[in-house]
Amino acid sequence: MQGVTNPISVKNFVKLRVYQFFSKFSFQTRVYYLSLILPIVVSVSAYSQNARIDSLNSLMTSASGRDKADILYELAYEFIDIDNNQAIKFSTESRQIATRLGDSLRIVRACRLQSSAYRRLEILDSAISTAKFGLDIAVRNGFKNEAKILLNSVAITHSLKAEYDVALAYHFESLIMREEIGTQGEVSVTLNNIGFIYFKLKNYRKALEYFERALNINREIKDVYGLDRLLINLGICNIHLKDFTKALNSIKEGLQVCGENCGSDILIEGESGLGVAYYYLNDLDESYIHFTKSLNFATDFDNKRFQAENLVYLARIELKRENLKQAESHLKHGEGIVTSLGYNQLVLDFYKEFSNLYNLQNAFEEASFYQKKYIALKDSLIGEELVKNIARTQTQFEERENIKTIALKEEALSRQRMLNLAIGTIAFLAALLVFVLYQSNKVKRRVNAKLSDANAIIAEQNKQLQAHSNILQAEVNKATADLLVANQSLDKVNKELDNFIYKTSHDIRGPLASLKGMCNVALIDVKDDLALDYLRKLDATATKLNRILTRLLIINQINNATLNPEPLYMDGIVDDIIRLETKKGLPAGFIFKREIQRNMAIRSDDALIRIILENLIDNSIKFYNDSDRIQPFVLIKIFTDKTYLNIHVIDNGVGISSVHPDKIFQMFTRASEKSGTGGLGLYLIKQSANRLGGDVGLRLTEHGDTEFYVTLPLEIPPELLEKKEDNKLAPSVKV
Repeated sequence: MQGVTNPISVKNFVKLRVYQFFSKFSFQTRVYYLSLILPIVVSVSAYSQNARIDSLNSLMTSASGRDKADILYELAYEFIDIDNNQAIKFSTESRQIATRLGDSLRIVRACRLQSSAYRRLEILDSAISTAKFGLDIAVRNGFKNEAKILLNSVAITHSLKAEYDVALAYHFESLIMREEIGTQGEVSVTLNNIGFIYFKLKNYRKALEYFERALNINREIKDVYGLDRLLINLGICNIHLKDFTKALNSIKEGLQVCGENCGSDILIEGESGLGVAYYYLNDLDESYIHFTKSLNFATDFDNKRFQAENLVYLARIELKRENLKQAESHLKHGEGIVTSLGYNQLVLDFYKEFSNLYNLQNAFEEASFYQKKYIALKDSLIGEELVKNIARTQTQFEERENIKTIALKEEALSRQRMLNLAIGTIAFLAALLVFVLYQSNKVKRRVNAKLSDANAIIAEQNKQLQAHSNILQAEVNKATADLLVANQSLDKVNKELDNFIYKTSHDIRGPLASLKGMCNVALIDVKDDLALDYLRKLDATATKLNRILTRLLIINQINNATLNPEPLYMDGIVDDIIRLETKKGLPAGFIFKREIQRNMAIRSDDALIRIILENLIDNSIKFYNDSDRIQPFVLIKIFTDKTYLNIHVIDNGVGISSVHPDKIFQMFTRASEKSGTGGLGLYLIKQSANRLGGDVGLRLTEHGDTEFYVTLPLEIPPELLEKKEDNKLAPSVKV
């Protein structure tokens, strides 16, 4: 009897079918033909699986990170039941990579496969510790689907160690979770597992109750998964309740459910169950046949637990037949299996039968030795503490069920009270409505009489209102015309102002260029130090004035240029700006940092984007912190969300002075005394962002650094794409 069904591998499936075909021949003939044919068939059947493993191994060579963890997980899954040591190796590597990445879900999945492989190799303590580790992470992170599987795995492994109180607590926790999720098929599996625990505790009535609940769910949802094992469990349970006819029918029905597609586990358990039924019916010959079949299946498919279970029953049959040497042979063979596995319940059975054997042989010293070992192990497994724990766990679960039932009844009573109250309220409101309608009809007749008089008065007032309305409409029309004229005048003034700024800047830049040229010539020819100092200052002042004029021209172009949306590559733009700033010269130790999202889908105006980034990065360099204890830096972060392009420029420079954040983006507002362009840089950023339909802002980070952020639409709004009188903003104009 088992709790869950293990998936049968391709190789085992083929072995099973071949074994079933040859089982009708004699033993010698079967062995001869199987030795010739089985390796060939198994090799062919495993070809597709090997191809899958080869494909995964080829992907492994170029994989890294999460991809590699997933490939290792798939490899571990492929090796389950084929080479469980390999399954442990690959699942361990997958878990290690997931741990380095901090990926909780992948850690949990790797632990689940790792624990499953340990359990199949009968390494029960490692299976439990690995499953519990994954379970803790799954519970903390709310991975309910993984948690319910791991709860089941931990419970089954504890039950194999005969730690039934711990197993039952985990199974009840799993049942609660599966009932909340609402997957009836999984609820049926857990009920079957709980029945298995009570069966091992020899509480056969309680076990039968849970088996039947699981069977009812399977038949209600018409799910045949696990139905074969469930019917076999019911049959074995009925054996111990002395209902042998019902037991045989149930076990045979279980084998009929899967028919020729029965897995190896089902055949092993079904034949063993039939053997138990015939054993208690005292048909030892028939019982021996079925136990032998089950043992052969268990040996072929390396199921050590059922090898031991069948051997202990075969020994009991030989004891009844008084074939003591054959019984001793079965017991010693089985003892060697169970001693290394830790299946404590089976160890108990062997100790008991050894004691019986040696008593029949009058070897009382050996009989006493095994009797003492039996008593000691039984007391450690099924002692007072276990009984208390089982009772406490069962009581807690039943209290929860009772509380849930009471809550449902209270909810039903509450709904009934609310329904009664609603019916009473509706009846009262209906009576009230009748009364109101009656009174309303009386009032309506009186009102109608007065309305006829009021209508004449209202008609006269309407005439007067219409006259006033005509007068007001005429005044509104006049005000609208005046406002239109004012708007046209204002637009004309703005255009003239833009034209004035543009022409004046151009006119001044000519003499300014001549002035700088003369300064450069004078700096070469003049030798007087005082004169040279004046000339340098004059040249620097001319340079600042040139920058201001350039920025005024850019403002004019920003306001009047035609936008040209195109796909942008932000990494390239940032590279160009950093290259330009590096040529201009950087402070000592200044570093650039960047966090730019890959493959962004952006269509915007290249020139305006460059103006925004150039000014923000140039300000970070210009206003750097010159303290020897601080390494100056600028961090450029560019990323998108569903609607917007986000540009963040963060630096640890001198920061913004006490100027109000709302005013620093105004023209000629200087945010620092180091500003050499009259406070136009931030105004350019603001105008460019507005021109693209976005906005700009300033804040301090939690570390006290200055952070400018610009939010722009991924696509320029259509209403902003109207053509202006000037040409497109020339990308060659730089700050």
